[in-house]
Amino acid sequence: MTHQDQPAIVVVGIHGHGASHVEAARALVASGRARVAGLVDRTLTDEDRAVGDAPLFESLDDCLATVSADVVVLSTPIHTHLGLAVTALEHGADVLLEKPPVTSAAEYRALLAVEQRTGGLVQVGFQSLGSHAIGMIRDLVAAGTIGEVRSFDAAGTWVRTHGYWTRAAWAGRRQMNGVPVVDGVVTNPLAHAVQTMLRLADATREGRLERIELDQYRANDIEADDTSVVRLTLTTGEVLTAALTLCAAEDTDPIVTVRGTEGDIRFAYTRDRVEIALHGQEARIVDVERTGLIENLLEARASIGGAEPVALVSSLEDAAAFTAILDAIRAAPEPRPIATAFVDWRGSGAERHPVLPGIGELVERAVLTSSTFAELGAPWAQEPADRDAS
Repeated sequence: MTHQDQPAIVVVGIHGHGASHVEAARALVASGRARVAGLVDRTLTDEDRAVGDAPLFESLDDCLATVSADVVVLSTPIHTHLGLAVTALEHGADVLLEKPPVTSAAEYRALLAVEQRTGGLVQVGFQSLGSHAIGMIRDLVAAGTIGEVRSFDAAGTWVRTHGYWTRAAWAGRRQMNGVPVVDGVVTNPLAHAVQTMLRLADATREGRLERIELDQYRANDIEADDTSVVRLTLTTGEVLTAALTLCAAEDTDPIVTVRGTEGDIRFAYTRDRVEIALHGQEARIVDVERTGLIENLLEARASIGGAEPVALVSSLEDAAAFTAILDAIRAAPEPRPIATAFVDWRGSGAERHPVLPGIGELVERAVLTSSTFAELGAPWAQEPADRDAS
């Protein structure tokens, strides 16, 4: 295969997290599996221009008017995802779309319809779903390793500074100029925890959620939530609980846990590390590999029409339940502000950040008991009149 015959990748949004996609694309170029046809960003730097390995453009429209693309990677503000993904699909490209894929259930249905009409592929940027731990854990559960499954949960305690929330106009916003943004702890920074929990419970697709309950708060001066519990009841009766905060004293590994009658399986998805803790036995730790999302997308598109098609590890269809949660958050009342008396502010300037004393213990208690912060009597949580978003 000549260089020009290799799949052509365009990356839109090449700074911040987008830089990791550029790096992944360049790694595929180095291994002879792809070529970079264009890099797109509204703010191009002298450093971008100095690299010189691909044409630079300030818009996707300008790029696609000049070059052909087989795969378009979108790492742009959340509220731009739908329009850019539709543009790429209409030009015949497959898409790697950063999470969250869209900002409402209506946008999700619209994008799904375009994907189906064009025959394109949309991979959603939940990198954790590429971890080989997913299949391993599901096999262990199916084999009865931890006995009967009692619950699934996700715990995340991270730090996000003032600089994080001021890095872009859309950061921490529920909407901007009347357009939904929905950028909070559940839907963006710790979205992988929620989606990984859904995948392990086989609950990512349409119609799996019976009930969505929200308990949302904010210590930062933002519109969206920075500290939340999401409690989900599946149509089959299982309960899934995610307790998440960006107001911890320090970052810890987010953990997704499958709890059973004979023990638990804990998955540190940022490390691709699985801990199998059976009652009365020493815990066993297994480190696994992960499949990259661009690599998987290229393999899936190459397998179309073949005898053994390759499935996307994070398809748009597999974002249905997550989008239902996002839509519930979009439609819910604003997160309750946490009174300053309960917040310990640390650092200064761009590094200033809030800490909720005891939040780590509260998160652990929430997932262990499938409880909200309000139900646990958190001092800064007041039980709202109605937080059921289903």
